[in-house]
Amino acid sequence: METLEAISNGTKAGSKTEEKTDINPKSQRAKRVLPTLPSAASVADMNQVEYSGLADRTAVGWDSLKNYEMFSLSADGSFPMMKVSRSKAVRLADRQVIMVGGGVCFRVSLSNHPTQNKPQS
Repeated sequence: METLEAISNGTKAGSKTEEKTDINPKSQRAKRVLPTLPSAASVADMNQVEYSGLADRTAVGWDSLKNYEMFSLSADGSFPMMKVSRSKAVRLADRQVIMVGGGVCFRVSLSNHPTQNKPQS
């Protein structure tokens, strides 16, 4: 019995049994191995920390905030939130996602150095 080969414009069509010789360089790259986050063994290994923060006195528009920037709806900086996308914010107190279409808010900045509560002896 004869086998038929499909020919198109003078080139042979590859058969399914032939092995691919096309090497994709992206698939040949080594995968990056990233370290995991370190975790505390127990709550007893953790310290209680208080952060001081600064709230802007001037309100800014929602669109002027960058993603992952903290803000508050009040000038005193109470109930801080974080912008997570163009239309979403997260309340830091309860991690509730809130849909946002626009508005004004006050930027909140945490200080660089936390102050630790040390037990009084």
